[in-house]
Amino acid sequence: MAVFQYISTFLTEVGNQLLISPNPFYSALILIANGLWIPIIIIMLINAKIVWIDWRQGVYHVKNRKFILLAIDVPRDNEQSPKAVESIFAALHGALPGSNNLYQQWWLGKTPDAFSVELISIEGYVQFLVQTQEEYRNMVESAFYAQYPDAEITQVEDYVYGQEGEFKDLTFPSDKYDIIGSEIVFLNQDAYPIRLHMEFEHSLSQEFKDPMASLLETMNSMGPGEQLWFQWVITPEYDDNWHPQSEKLAMKIAGKSVETPQNAADKFIGGLVKWVDAIGVAIFPFYNQTEESEKQDDMPSLMLHLTPAEQKQVESIQLKADKHGFWTKFRYMYIAKKEVASKARGLSPVFGSLKQFSSLNSNSIKPHKYTKTFSLYYLMVPQRMASRQNKLLRAYQNRSRSMGSSGIILNTEELATLYHFPTEVVKAPLVSRTQSKRASAPISLPIEGAPRTLREAVSQPPAGSESPAPPSEPETQPLPTSQPSSASAGSAPSNLPFV
Repeated sequence: MAVFQYISTFLTEVGNQLLISPNPFYSALILIANGLWIPIIIIMLINAKIVWIDWRQGVYHVKNRKFILLAIDVPRDNEQSPKAVESIFAALHGALPGSNNLYQQWWLGKTPDAFSVELISIEGYVQFLVQTQEEYRNMVESAFYAQYPDAEITQVEDYVYGQEGEFKDLTFPSDKYDIIGSEIVFLNQDAYPIRLHMEFEHSLSQEFKDPMASLLETMNSMGPGEQLWFQWVITPEYDDNWHPQSEKLAMKIAGKSVETPQNAADKFIGGLVKWVDAIGVAIFPFYNQTEESEKQDDMPSLMLHLTPAEQKQVESIQLKADKHGFWTKFRYMYIAKKEVASKARGLSPVFGSLKQFSSLNSNSIKPHKYTKTFSLYYLMVPQRMASRQNKLLRAYQNRSRSMGSSGIILNTEELATLYHFPTEVVKAPLVSRTQSKRASAPISLPIEGAPRTLREAVSQPPAGSESPAPPSEPETQPLPTSQPSSASAGSAPSNLPFV
């Protein structure tokens, strides 16, 4: 009770000082001097940590990394399902290194390397892109060619600054351009998956209704002076950083107890409690719990009493955690000239297409309320709108992992659902596609200086014998005019390469 009395006395004294305060500035000093400085210091330290790590990571990437942008032309007759792209993302997850120590993280600024997969429409011309570090180019190309041998991958100039650099120094408010965009986040926790590509297949005919069709048609509808950009900045995530939370949520819905990992302090306190219990059992015979009470402590499983929706939630959460995940920054931006900019083309159809991936019983995607550049009301709307437009444009151009929202976790299956090549039934006319099929040269094609193939015979003299002398140059003989003998008829000349 003495503690509560002390707190009550302290608050009363602070209130009396505020009552006799001559002005608000003096009142603020009173609050700071009486404890308000503690949360202020905590907030400053948290922001200082973010600024420091972001700066060190920027220095690390500028000094040690060179980024390139690869354009991917999709195969013209693509019959692959999004499962193929799922394998590509699983291969990209191999860029995840071992855990960084404090020196690497805080001073060197070393982080897991990220990729940026992008889908853009420039005046209706649609292109699939991947931004990667130059050292990962072979890995990226191998991952795509392994699933799509007929695809074409070309290094191109970055489009985020405009074809003539018109977006490089663009700031808002602008008299020439307008931006509508946002970061995309989840409605529920990261553990819940969105609607996956398997759910777009008909259960009987197995016909795949590609969800990319409506999105690509929207992108094809962009006219002169309009551009529509989608960006997924994906960073391979350690499984231990998100799998336990998913399992805990699934067990909570199922009504099962979850064993949480214990640290040294928890183990010490647990051991102390057991020691006290042992003393109590030795002194008091009825101190120990009976078997019935121990059984009551265990939470019974509720799986038999779950609704079909809850059962599906448990199953989908565990299936999502069964695959590798990427920490993702999902951005969308519609940038157009003032005279042609239209929400009817740059906002409504975009989110209408993205609603296909929503599952009301699991998870949905929505615009992030602090980065969206639309539906702003009340105070200082023009200033807030311009500030958000500038931040969104810079975050997109820099492929930033720190600006904006806190990101979402997408596993390889969810990424393949959102970003995959359209199938042959999608007739979007302006999607960049390969013009012809690629074919490699025969392996036994004779090339001067090329390594010998396994098909070529190896003739070596027996051990201990002298190598035969090179044959002398035969004398030139006139070509025979008679017909070849029956023994040699039909045999191929000996000097042809074996194919």
